[in-house]
Amino acid sequence: MKRNTYIHRARPSSPRGMRWKRIFLVIALLLVLPKLTMLAMSYMTGTNAPVVSSALDLQRIQLVAMERSPSSRTEQSPRSASESVETVSPDSDILASEEETVLDETSSVLEKIVQVARGDTLMGILLDAGLARSEAHAAVSALQEVYNPRSLRPGHEVVLTFVPGSEQEEDGFFAGLRMQVDVDRNVLVLREGEEDFAAKEEQWELQVVPHVAHGEITSSLYTAAARSGMPSSVLIQMIRALSFDVDFQRDIQPGDRFEAMFERELDDQGQAVREGALLYANLETSGRTLQIFRYTALDGETDYFNARGQSVRRTLMLTPIDGARISSGYGMRRHPILGYSRMHPGLDFAAPTGTPIMAAGNGVVTHAGRKGNYGITVELRHPNEYTTLYAHMSRLGRGISRGARVTQGQVIGYVGSTGMSTGPHLHYEVHLRGQHVNPASVNSPPGRTLTGEDLNLFKAMTKQMQAQYASLAGRVVAETIPVDASNHEE
Repeated sequence: MKRNTYIHRARPSSPRGMRWKRIFLVIALLLVLPKLTMLAMSYMTGTNAPVVSSALDLQRIQLVAMERSPSSRTEQSPRSASESVETVSPDSDILASEEETVLDETSSVLEKIVQVARGDTLMGILLDAGLARSEAHAAVSALQEVYNPRSLRPGHEVVLTFVPGSEQEEDGFFAGLRMQVDVDRNVLVLREGEEDFAAKEEQWELQVVPHVAHGEITSSLYTAAARSGMPSSVLIQMIRALSFDVDFQRDIQPGDRFEAMFERELDDQGQAVREGALLYANLETSGRTLQIFRYTALDGETDYFNARGQSVRRTLMLTPIDGARISSGYGMRRHPILGYSRMHPGLDFAAPTGTPIMAAGNGVVTHAGRKGNYGITVELRHPNEYTTLYAHMSRLGRGISRGARVTQGQVIGYVGSTGMSTGPHLHYEVHLRGQHVNPASVNSPPGRTLTGEDLNLFKAMTKQMQAQYASLAGRVVAETIPVDASNHEE
């Protein structure tokens, strides 16, 4: 493909160019001559005839001739082209509007939309579009100030803008590019010189509105949530917030009910473009009513709290893996490989190889690597004298090594079948003061309990939130807030 070149050419002086110039000059004189005659006659008779329209018509004709004449379309940047037009009559608002019309009608700006495919890079896209390598490199370097080009994903669209050069050139003049990198954000690269570019961002506000979903579980929570219109991203937020009190593999039964309120972001056309945070959820399961509310405390920390102001986040999560089933429980069992009964000191979660494994709580890595029959293993030390062990991994998570600090929910490894294992699964153990405990029965204390002004603000917020949910769901709100039955009185 032909590359753009930037060779400054002199105005052509061919006979053909001279004929066109003479033709436009004759046309201009013919159109202006009658008005000039009328102006002369009015001056001789002493009348004050307006002269603005004649001057405007003359300048407008000159503009049209200049834009359409091949001799005037020398190769230049879009910026210099606009400047040459604006200097004709900077004091006339009427003429300025006419110039924009002339430019729209006579100069065609070409926009080429390129959809990113697997393996594409922005550099390659620009080179394929005909840019010189130095020019493409300058554009990519400018973009890096506001956006990492490596973040391009298949399906993204890159809009390349070209301005036509002289008639003797087949390719246009590259003016810049733009990409929508998020539902509320564009990035642009604009030419500032022959091979100089500048990048900038465009952001716009999205309308945030509350939305509700509720339903009865007949087969699975996922199916019921999808039927109610709850997005999967919101469902994941609800499961993770309630996973400290609910074993979603065993506790959820047909007939259980749920309700949720969450944020939804709309564009200027009123279309939903992104799902926001879960604000409120209520789950009725196994004779319990579990309520959670999203609240930002006075110190700026945002978390989910139950109706009594206690953080639902505990020292340890019940299940450190999403979407897995318990294939072997805690206690005595017949070992599938050794063939005799012995103590199984943890829980086994069957899941496909590569499924992410999360840290059950904040802690420090005390072991990361192979450990005998456990295969690739991670051990974490947590507050309150707890330790956890994660075995049979296929590989470790990024940055997981001895001495590293991890946060609750951080990916520390991936499901595998290393060590003494009959198939891909996670073996998970919990130790308290060096002794094995059943991970399913661990009842660690809440991470935080609101007090004082925080508690008063939280209670007022929960009343407003439940009233808002009731209004959106079309129900009548109860006058009192149901107490979280999973928590016992002090």
